Amino acid sequence: MLMRKLVYKKILYFLLLATPLLQYGCKEEEQDIALESFTLNTSDILIGIDEIQSVVAVASPDDMTDKLKWESANPEIAQVQSNEPGLVSGIIGLKVGTTTITASTADGRVKQSLPVRVIVKVTGIELSPEVHIAPGKIRYDVLFTPADASIQDLLWTSSDPEVASVDNGVVTALSRGSSIITATTVEGGRSASVEVFVSGNPPVFGKEYCTITGYGDYCPNEVRTEGAAQNLSHVNAAIPTNNYKYYPEDRLIVKRGSDFTLHLVQSNNWSCSAVWIDWNGDRNFTNDGERIAVFGEFEGTNNGPYSISVHVPADASLGVVRMRAATVDSWGVDLSVFEPCGSMRFGTVKDFDVEITD
Repeated sequence: MLMRKLVYKKILYFLLLATPLLQYGCKEEEQDIALESFTLNTSDILIGIDEIQSVVAVASPDDMTDKLKWESANPEIAQVQSNEPGLVSGIIGLKVGTTTITASTADGRVKQSLPVRVIVKVTGIELSPEVHIAPGKIRYDVLFTPADASIQDLLWTSSDPEVASVDNGVVTALSRGSSIITATTVEGGRSASVEVFVSGNPPVFGKEYCTITGYGDYCPNEVRTEGAAQNLSHVNAAIPTNNYKYYPEDRLIVKRGSDFTLHLVQSNNWSCSAVWIDWNGDRNFTNDGERIAVFGEFEGTNNGPYSISVHVPADASLGVVRMRAATVDSWGVDLSVFEPCGSMRFGTVKDFDVEITD
């Protein structure tokens, strides 16, 4: 009996000594779990100068004990800021260019690389003032901040493409209404917008010019110019429907501060005429200096031709504006208060485009 107790004590003593050794052996085995593979949370990096972007490595098995080493192929372009096991806390862009970041085990057995592009990022954009390039067409240019932004690609949209369409900054008037034109940068999603208004038939941008109608056979048969950058040469004795017509195909082009000569021939005697140009582009003819000519102010005068020298204001609105020529029965008409809108008795009105350039 005594012998059996001694044997039990020896066995218990041996187990007490062996337990720490067994535990130590297990811990040593856990520290040697090798990395088999890993994935990165992104396939490439696009960053600005002095911008930091983190990259996360997800390892398999997730209890591996290897540590990843992170290196930049060109530290002058982009550097690894710091790293932890399985996680890069930041890649910082230093100079415009491209390089590669590589993550690998210490022995190089498992590794992955991803491309890095460092750019000058867009911080904002704005739309320049509209430029009229054709009847019913305007163009918007985009100003980037900073001006040397690396990626200047844009997406253009119209909130109502049935009113106005847009293609690479060129906006086309399609029908009466309003639409918001927006330019958005592909890089960074910066945007700028402008609301455009379409009116008239055919459609044009801006407020619609006032309408005017008449009746009878009094008409400005000839409206011509000399000395302009591009002269107007309209000769047409036909009376249009409702005694009004817009002729977009007949265009006068003038330069700011220049002079040209306007000629007008009326359809018959006992007529008088007035001509307006919307110099400031506000879609009306009521501002000082916008009635540029009055012909045949007295009853019984001849039908012309009449001529007058016209000066283009130095501050005239650049782009396309409207010229309106009206010929009416001179009997009882006071041209000093004659209005270019509404209705008239015995008269015809014709509208033409005037393009004003520098």
